[in-house]
Amino acid sequence: MDSKVSLLIKIVLVGVVAALGYWLYSIIQEPIQYEELKSKRYALIQEKLENIREAQKAYKDENGIFAKDFQTLISFIDTGKITIKERKDSSFMRYDKIYQQDMNVDTIIVKVIGFQNVKEKLFGEEFNAADLETVPEVEGEKIQLDATKITVKDAIVNVFEAKADDTQIFKDVLDKYSQFIDKEHAVIVGSLTEPSLSGNWK
Repeated sequence: MDSKVSLLIKIVLVGVVAALGYWLYSIIQEPIQYEELKSKRYALIQEKLENIREAQKAYKDENGIFAKDFQTLISFIDTGKITIKERKDSSFMRYDKIYQQDMNVDTIIVKVIGFQNVKEKLFGEEFNAADLETVPEVEGEKIQLDATKITVKDAIVNVFEAKADDTQIFKDVLDKYSQFIDKEHAVIVGSLTEPSLSGNWK
C-alpha cells in the first residue's frame, strides 16, 4: 500500500476516534452539566419564591388578603408600611350572668407603636422589588402569581400561589437538555386549593 494512502487512512482513523471520543464524553457530561445547572437555577427560583411569600404574608397582615398580582405586591414593597404592634397579655373582671358573680377574663391588648417601610423591614433598602416577578437568568420569563379565597371546614381562607414551570426556568436551554427536563413540573410556593404557604421543594 502506498505510504501516502496509509498515512491518510491513519489520519482519518485518528479523526474518527477523536470524534467518537468527544461524542461519548458529551453523552456522559450532558446529564452532569444539567444537574449542576438545575441545582443552581432551582436555588435561585426558590429564594425568589421565598421572598414573594414573605412579601405576601406582610401584605395580608396589613390588608387582610393576599395580593393577586405583582403590580400590587411590588407597589406594596416599594411604598407600603408595616404596622409595628406591641402585644401584651392582660386580664379583667367581668360580671357573669350565669354564675352571678365577677369572673376573671384573659385578653390580649394590642397597641400600635409605629410603622416601618416594607422594603426596609423585609429585604433592605437596596432590594429591587421590580425584579421579584422575573424568572432568574432567563430573559422575558415571569413567575406566575394568583390569589383567591377557598372554603376550609366552613371557614373562608385566603390563599395565594406563586410558581415557575421548568419550561420557563430552563427556556434558554430547553432544546439542549430537552430529554432531562420534566415539562410537567413547576417550582411552587403556596397553593390555590389548600391553606398552605409551603414550597413544593420542602
